[in-house]
Amino acid sequence: MSRKYWLTGGAVIVAALIGGGAFAAREPLTYAHVATAYAAKQLCSCLHVSRRTMGSCMAEFPQDARAQFSVTSSGDTVHASVMFNAISADAAYEQDYGCRLLN
Repeated sequence: MSRKYWLTGGAVIVAALIGGGAFAAREPLTYAHVATAYAAKQLCSCLHVSRRTMGSCMAEFPQDARAQFSVTSSGDTVHASVMFNAISADAAYEQDYGCRLLN
């Protein structure tokens, strides 16, 4: 076979592998977005509505989950992120209404 066919076949295989990898990564990325938003909202409500400490609120999450995300709180806003801040969510407390997601 000629070199042209080998290069075309190789390009098709590489494209199929990249497409398959992107398709397989959809579900974990969706889960990460939902879980991060849940953590931000839950921690905001725990801190500002229930008026508990950050340590007490973090204890609500399973140990393995606590190791996978980072949380910061400034004023009435809670920021939760995973994968080195690649996926993040913010929740803010509003008097008389409680907490809501910002993004």
